[in-house]
Amino acid sequence: MPVINMDITDLERLVGEGFSLDEFVDRIPMIGASVEKFEGNEISVEFFPDRPDLFCIEGVARAYRDFIGKGADDIDERPGISGPSDIDLVVDPSILKVRPFIGAAYITGVNIDERTLVSIMNLQEKLHITIGRKRKKVAIGIHDAGPIRPPFRYWAAAPDEVEFVPLQKEGKWNLGRILAEHEKGIDYAWVLEGCHRYPIITDSNDQVLSFPPIINGELTRVSEQTRDIFVDCTGWDLNAITLAVNIVCSQLMDRGGKLHSVKITYPDQKGFSELGLTSGSWPRFEWKETSLDLEWSGSWLGMDPGPEEVIGSLSRMGYRGAVIGEGKVTCKIPPWRGDILHPADVAEDLAIGYGLENFAGGEPNAYMTGNERKLSTVSRDLRRTLIGLGFLEVRTIALSNEGSQFDLMGREPLDHVSITNPITTEHTMMRCSSIPSLLGILKANKHRDLPQRIFETADIMVGNWTHSVLSGLSEDSKASFTEIKGVVQRILSDLELDHELEPASLGCYIRGRSAAIMVKGKDASSGPFPELEDGKRMVLGHFGEIHPRMITAMELSAPVSGFEMDLDLIVKIITSVEEG
Repeated sequence: MPVINMDITDLERLVGEGFSLDEFVDRIPMIGASVEKFEGNEISVEFFPDRPDLFCIEGVARAYRDFIGKGADDIDERPGISGPSDIDLVVDPSILKVRPFIGAAYITGVNIDERTLVSIMNLQEKLHITIGRKRKKVAIGIHDAGPIRPPFRYWAAAPDEVEFVPLQKEGKWNLGRILAEHEKGIDYAWVLEGCHRYPIITDSNDQVLSFPPIINGELTRVSEQTRDIFVDCTGWDLNAITLAVNIVCSQLMDRGGKLHSVKITYPDQKGFSELGLTSGSWPRFEWKETSLDLEWSGSWLGMDPGPEEVIGSLSRMGYRGAVIGEGKVTCKIPPWRGDILHPADVAEDLAIGYGLENFAGGEPNAYMTGNERKLSTVSRDLRRTLIGLGFLEVRTIALSNEGSQFDLMGREPLDHVSITNPITTEHTMMRCSSIPSLLGILKANKHRDLPQRIFETADIMVGNWTHSVLSGLSEDSKASFTEIKGVVQRILSDLELDHELEPASLGCYIRGRSAAIMVKGKDASSGPFPELEDGKRMVLGHFGEIHPRMITAMELSAPVSGFEMDLDLIVKIITSVEEG
């Protein structure tokens, strides 16, 4: 999840009078955040990826002001579009089959210092990674408007037709060279794969502003001397572009800028109209009206707040203009909130604004008795064993992506559960193995001393079935097949499981330095390790030395060994023996 690093002095300035760091640390988790660390004058806060408006210090300060009741009470008191600019952006017909969607905005009088520059760049990259799907869906350009002259033109050029000085380079490069040699071109050339012409934005003097979604021109680099900013946003999703532009505009307005609209003119052609693209004013910085049935939300949340509490709760979450009548509340959603898709989202914000700490529990109406699940008992015993062997328990998210689960693991794609509308490209499926997740932990802690030994009892999904697994990794200069074999045999010995070890060929391990753990039985077809099934015995798990391909991809500097076992099968075997 996105972690926002914030300068405490800057945060205090943005929140305003009466800011208390202790109060901030105490209250910000109530919005859905987690304070990660303090380091010098910097605080790091982690937010859920469904709130991209909080991916910058300005958005955090804005939301926090509302939450503690210091935000502007009325929409009219909030910065909005100050009026039209004299900027026209003309879309050329040549762009239709390349990257036809574009949004824009013009902000004047922005107060920019070094911290603001860093914040602008960080927000831009976080939006690219999340709602931008690594610039495929949305790419944002932020330009110093001083050196350029409207009207602007958005068109598609041949690879050698246009030359300009790309950001952080000297001398003019053509578009083909940028894709082949520039760092950003190499990273994002895949976005334009299959295109014979490339998107370009130029001004009335044929000066290049941007080569979206790859790189801006050095001409429009934003600096501490910049005061007026032109924003462009291209891609393939109008809603995502609208949200991205609104979030960036809100950030710049929080830095003292005034927002002005830009006129975008599309060709009067069938192809553009079929995509829903029409000429008009940008940005679409609108407060949208929504309503919530209070009886429905009350039954759902288990609460019955009064009218003043409802209005106050929604106000603390940034909504404005709330009115109650005929059993429902009608209010307006801020233009930087893209996560409000259903009345349930408004109800959730109502609960957060009301205060999750104010919800009280109740006594159960039925008498119930229960025992600890066998899975919990066995998991606890295994934790003790691994902690005794010097391993540290971790928790990782159950979502992953095809690159980590199949390409990185060196395995053929398994039947898996995909996410229909993923929030980020890092979380597009339910994981089939927890080893990539554990490698991610080692990567995040590569600055720590070795050895590092971690384990997890995790859920994975193969096909439509959820499996519980026990996984562990050991990173050390002495990590080897022999070392991890000793760990695995200690676990199996403590469990008193009869087993056999056999050579195994799995892409995540070095060839000849891995093994499968086999036990008696014929239920292998239902297990989480289909590559190792032989139809005669059950696969309990596997272990070995992690392949250098994976170590390099995770930027690790020492050998790694690991294992993964079917925890459900372990419980099944132990239970059958006890019932025996």
